[in-house]
Amino acid sequence: MLNLFILGCFLTTFAACDVKVDVHSHYLPDFYAAALRDAGHNPGPDGMPAIPAWDPETHLQFMQDLNITKSYLSISSPGVYISVPSRAATKNATRLARRVNDFASQLKAQYPSEFGFFASLPLPAIEESLQEIEYCFHELDPKPDGVVLMSNSYGMYFGDPNMDPIWEALDALNITIFEHPTGPCTEHNHLKYSNIDGETSTITPEEWRSLNRPVATRQRATPILDFPFDTARTFADLFYSEVPTRFPSLRWIIPHAGGGLLPTLDRIVTFSTLYPGFNMTMSLMMDTLSRSFYFDLAGPWPVDSSIPTLLRWVNHSNILWGSDVPFTAWAAASILAFDTGIEDVFGNSTRSQDVRSNNARRLLQ
Repeated sequence: MLNLFILGCFLTTFAACDVKVDVHSHYLPDFYAAALRDAGHNPGPDGMPAIPAWDPETHLQFMQDLNITKSYLSISSPGVYISVPSRAATKNATRLARRVNDFASQLKAQYPSEFGFFASLPLPAIEESLQEIEYCFHELDPKPDGVVLMSNSYGMYFGDPNMDPIWEALDALNITIFEHPTGPCTEHNHLKYSNIDGETSTITPEEWRSLNRPVATRQRATPILDFPFDTARTFADLFYSEVPTRFPSLRWIIPHAGGGLLPTLDRIVTFSTLYPGFNMTMSLMMDTLSRSFYFDLAGPWPVDSSIPTLLRWVNHSNILWGSDVPFTAWAAASILAFDTGIEDVFGNSTRSQDVRSNNARRLLQ
């Protein structure tokens, strides 16, 4: 079993460092971990070596040790729809979404200063997800601080026309969407295997990964390479489908300093000129990013190189901090490196503290 906060327990004097707000922080209540195991996500989800141990008390101690004043919790990949789509899988995902959202709301009520959360939706089930949006933002108390969406839902990427009712509902509520990467899916496999109207599916999580990942047997865990590229893929699909323009009240958090997006963003913009009527100019992209998009620094990325790359596209006010606990065994060491790296970039300035905490407070509080 992965140690949830390896190194963190040794850093009890860390409070001398500047305070942080964590926008990329995960929770795995016991019932969710059990659901993953029952669905075949063994030994861990996405080919990870284990399902991390997690409990609120340990998380709070981690925050205290590392001077994190607030953590916004979310369910990580594979989300709450944890089996290949079918009627049975939708039923299970709908129940699991309600249970994790109720759990997080209760945790927020118990620790309102320490915890916020992003609600989970049972996508690709559209009607059930709309019902969960209605419940979370009109009945649940306290309400979520936004929603977390996987980068695709068994091949339903963000630009899919079937997603429009979801965007309409969230746009009407001015919701912040935290995108979290998951394993990729080809259109072929989306059409062939994601039979949401079928009774059941017998494809295991391991078989699903092998269907959709090149050289899956040698690439080890999906998060290493496929996660950052799936973030880039779903981001491009957003813009090709003009979602940010059509739903301007939505705000987006893109994790891991953009993942594989920033090195490819010039290509996304430039190649748009090949298609008549779809000229995505550099200025339009930058204006949209500045208005609606935020990037978290959950690693492992060297801050002194990732921040300058981001600053080519957005202001420092669009950059947030995240730890990615409990999936990152190196979380405490990464925080130490972050505090050194951000001082190298900004010095001891208000911009450093904006990235550490103020930007997140302005966005989410």
